[in-house]
Amino acid sequence: MRKFFNIALVLWLIYTTAVGGTNAKSAEQRRVASTETTASRAVSLSAKATTTDELIGLLPASDLIALIDARRAFNDLLPRMAGVSIMGLDRLAKEIQEFITKTGIDPTKAQNAVVGLSLAGTQAKGAFIIQGLDLDDQKLEAAMRAYKTEFKTSEYKGKQIYSITGKVRSPSAGPLSLKTDESAVATLGQQKIVLGDLSAVKNVIDIHLGAAKGGVTAAMIGALNETKNSALVRFALNIPENLRQEAMTQGDLFKSVAAIKMILGTFDVANDLSLSLDTIMRTPSQNEASELESGLRGLLSLARGFLGGGDPKLDFYAQLLDQVKIGSKLSDVSLSITLPRSLMDQLSKKPTSEEKK
Repeated sequence: MRKFFNIALVLWLIYTTAVGGTNAKSAEQRRVASTETTASRAVSLSAKATTTDELIGLLPASDLIALIDARRAFNDLLPRMAGVSIMGLDRLAKEIQEFITKTGIDPTKAQNAVVGLSLAGTQAKGAFIIQGLDLDDQKLEAAMRAYKTEFKTSEYKGKQIYSITGKVRSPSAGPLSLKTDESAVATLGQQKIVLGDLSAVKNVIDIHLGAAKGGVTAAMIGALNETKNSALVRFALNIPENLRQEAMTQGDLFKSVAAIKMILGTFDVANDLSLSLDTIMRTPSQNEASELESGLRGLLSLARGFLGGGDPKLDFYAQLLDQVKIGSKLSDVSLSITLPRSLMDQLSKKPTSEEKK
């Protein structure tokens, strides 16, 4: 099932490519310049909103929720990934093409996807729902057998669940990792498929069947509604109280960070594959926001000083820090970063003999 999960998790990897914040304005301006008319674009966004609202309603209680434009990810970005070696994107694009040939399942038919994760310390578990794939149990099982996946089946309230008995690679973003030791997948009907932790998959089935209510809070839905609905990824993270308390014990530097109650924002990719991430960190008061802004600016200055020694090997990181923008308004602190394609190309550039020395 590793290949199947890789394809589903490409959406998760798009989200976890960068952590922090970014200004998506320039990427949005480039997107608006597409051939799509204003009228058809409005209709498309309206239809997307209806679908994603339905998908969010299927998620259990979550600390982190994300909406992903799967159609754009696979149909717009995937073709351009084939020629990009950064972070193995070309290999991933090749794997997806091999998957289509081998299984007959076409991920480019996916329309939207949602992620709902609950946090226990630095480990997350939850569910990933994709809408738009024409899959039934027979096609799903055939795909797993094509890749010689080890699995066992069980029935839960009339739905077939495929539990993966082999090891599934655990995606991570910084200290945060995703629990995958009890991974499972099931079809929900109406071109919907759910995968993730076994307990979360069962929760989604309960909600889908009307035996339970969706667990996403009104506050998180409201935060998502503040983000740009045209972005590739939109997200909201409600910081659990235990993590905030733990940050309080890590010294003065983290005290202002512990004031963050929620982080919301967007992640986008421009036509040239430049990356942009835009986040808002929400605190209880304007005073705490001011302290957080000062702390982040001080940390940024400290990092710039460390990288300012003229070492060519550190030049990339110094340029990256120059892309960071910090500001505040009332009780919110904004942190944005843009990763231009020119900087991304430096990541894949092989060092010269002199640079290796």
